[in-house]
Amino acid sequence: MINRIFAIVVLAISGLFFFQTTKFSEKSGVQTFAPSFFPRIILFLIVMLSLYLLVKSFLKRDESEKVSIMIKKYVKEHYQVLAIIGLFFLYVLFISIIGFLISSIFFLFITFTILRPKKVKSLLANALVAIALTVSIQYVFQQMLNIYLP
Repeated sequence: MINRIFAIVVLAISGLFFFQTTKFSEKSGVQTFAPSFFPRIILFLIVMLSLYLLVKSFLKRDESEKVSIMIKKYVKEHYQVLAIIGLFFLYVLFISIIGFLISSIFFLFITFTILRPKKVKSLLANALVAIALTVSIQYVFQQMLNIYLP
């Protein structure tokens, strides 16, 4: 059942991405292929694999575990990944509101804290690395490349 849901979601997202490729510019005189060529090839492969998964999920009738049990098991085993994905969406939301520097420091600090052991010494190291990395990235972009970050 979970494979069916996943395949349908991937097909829907692929359809949205394909629609976005129609907005790409047409090829110019010197280009062999249009800018949408490679993304459409990748989307075609994703759609084919999703259709294979969808058909395979209907042919296989072994549903010994219920979907809710499978989801709870997945969340229990992969809580760090799911937390970081949620954190990433918050980071993307807040980067335009509070800026690159502050949002990146918080994002990196919380990500490091999720992935590393929770000791006082490692929390201090997480904070220092998050600050140093963010300030370094901002320095490289703004001072060396003349690209201003939000």
